[in-house]
Amino acid sequence: MILHELISYDVLRLIWWLLLGVLLVGFAVTDGFDLGAMGLLRATAKTDVERRTAINSVGPVWEGNQVWLIAGAGALFAAWPVVYAAAFSVLYVPFMFLLFGLFLRPVGFDYRSKLPSVKWRTNWDRALFVGGLLPTMMLGGTLGFMIQGSPFRFDNEMHIFYGEFNLNLPLLVSTIVMAIVLMVLHGAAFLQTKTDGVLRERARRTVHIFAYLSVVSMVLTALIITKTVTGYVITEQVSPNEV
Repeated sequence: MILHELISYDVLRLIWWLLLGVLLVGFAVTDGFDLGAMGLLRATAKTDVERRTAINSVGPVWEGNQVWLIAGAGALFAAWPVVYAAAFSVLYVPFMFLLFGLFLRPVGFDYRSKLPSVKWRTNWDRALFVGGLLPTMMLGGTLGFMIQGSPFRFDNEMHIFYGEFNLNLPLLVSTIVMAIVLMVLHGAAFLQTKTDGVLRERARRTVHIFAYLSVVSMVLTALIITKTVTGYVITEQVSPNEV
């Protein structure tokens, strides 16, 4: 029996959106703590041994955590290739920075201990810090951009054309700050669980501080959204098979 006779398009669309949501939430939950741990590498870990401990805490899992993001992008392409094309075209530049930040982590993990030089390891620690902070900033900025929305249309040959766009800077800044705060909170909570001694104590203090900051950042972002975002408007008829 043909699939569309068993499941209506509306139900199938809901299933795909739920799957996409699960994949993206899975990435935020799992990859969030190793991004946060690397973002805190130079703040909570003061000695080489402590930094090696922090790196080893995420070493067994960080590769698997990134699969959630890849699977989410693949699911979006499989279900709605036109939506994939529209989103990835307008977000091309931030996604390039996102990938650059993600590339720094495996290189940093592999090369940091190749030489005993203090300068060598310090530079790779900085690279790992950027590898944790930069993707978080790009994901937060992408969230703000998607909440605001970008006007676009398709011509008869399905070429994408984008309209005038007025950047909502307060929303963009607030979502980036919120993402960083949540990333730090997540990473600190992970380090508090996986380490001990002085490193664990520093992580515990960070958790207490950023727990309050996370509430403030989320409330502020919500207020900015309420005041500045009016919603989405469909100005042209779209194909029901594409969205």
